[in-house]
Amino acid sequence: MMGYDVDKIRAEFPAIGRSWQGRPLVYLDSACVTAICRPAIEAQLRYYQEFPGCVGRSAHRFGVLATEAWNEARETVRKFLNAQSPSEIIFTKNTTEAINLVANSFPFEPGDAVLITDLEHNSNLLPWLRLQEKSGIRVLVADTRPDTTFDFDGFASYLAKDRIRVVSTLHKSNLTGVEFPVRRITEEAHRHGAVVLVDAAQSPLTSKVDVREWDCDFLALSSHKVIGPAGVGVLYGKLALLKKMDNFLIGGGTVVDASYEQGPEFAECPARFEAGLQNCPGVMGLAAALGVVESLGQESINSHIRSLNEFTTDRLVRIPGVHIVGPQQAAQRGSILSFRVDGMSGGEVGQRLNDAANVMVRAGKHCVNAWFDKTGADEVVRASFGPYTTLQECEAFCTAVEAIARSRG
Repeated sequence: MMGYDVDKIRAEFPAIGRSWQGRPLVYLDSACVTAICRPAIEAQLRYYQEFPGCVGRSAHRFGVLATEAWNEARETVRKFLNAQSPSEIIFTKNTTEAINLVANSFPFEPGDAVLITDLEHNSNLLPWLRLQEKSGIRVLVADTRPDTTFDFDGFASYLAKDRIRVVSTLHKSNLTGVEFPVRRITEEAHRHGAVVLVDAAQSPLTSKVDVREWDCDFLALSSHKVIGPAGVGVLYGKLALLKKMDNFLIGGGTVVDASYEQGPEFAECPARFEAGLQNCPGVMGLAAALGVVESLGQESINSHIRSLNEFTTDRLVRIPGVHIVGPQQAAQRGSILSFRVDGMSGGEVGQRLNDAANVMVRAGKHCVNAWFDKTGADEVVRASFGPYTTLQECEAFCTAVEAIARSRG
């Protein structure tokens, strides 16, 4: 692609381009964890080497520098998401914790229901099921179409007939890569008085995430899926809603004062939701990673990845016994290509790709267990592309899949 220098980009990812036993390693599992970029690594080292202080609690030099870097990182995330206020940005350890925070803190009332889809990651299913078990909140599940694309009419029918308080939906599927129309979902949910939480874990690398354009009420994402460090996540929430929510975790940093007689006086948002010492270097690494994403351009990254998916799809559909899961058009699957090989389990295919060709993919049910249980589908192999993936790596992957498929006898 003109203007996109993948070789130059790869140089910014220390883990990419390595070899094992004399052969190149091909990393095609970016939907699980993206490789971390060098600026994100350096930002974390800077904290540890220059000012390993306690954010927001110490007035000494290290504490002041750490707090300044922390506040700058929050502002970076605010701008990246186009949130209105830094107070709407809460740091968590991942998307999972962010969704759990909302599930455990939102002011539900008896008779309320939560609406999700059947394609949700366990992180956007299990917190709601536990809430249903413990508090009686109903969990309703809207089916997607057979190719896993969004069925708007079926979704809207739930809002028309049930007392939905929260709609919690993915933006991009980690199983098939399909993209849901979150802006339209939000409009319909708001029309019926529901608030919307968007699981955007798969989104920020290749899509502009604009919380004000989408008008979502909450949004969750993870640093480790956007070329940043692991152990860092973000919950965006509209400030008016955050102020009405209870605390999920409490302890140091969440209070202004506390006494034996009167209990805690909680801090304002976002501090009241950030209990204990946070992953300060990780947050700074996330901010650096977002800077890299913006410098590369999400549209450019997306175009690069789409072209790789189109090439790989075209190769795989020509191999007898190989079947793509989800939409057959690569443009509808973003960075993801999930498939099966007749007569072989996903685990076997994935292991053989790793052992025979140094190609790293993920095989299994990809934390979408309930969808597999409902459909009776077999586990799949998932290849997923990153900003550092090359056409040559995709060719190596296709060649290896073809050899595996032919070996079936």
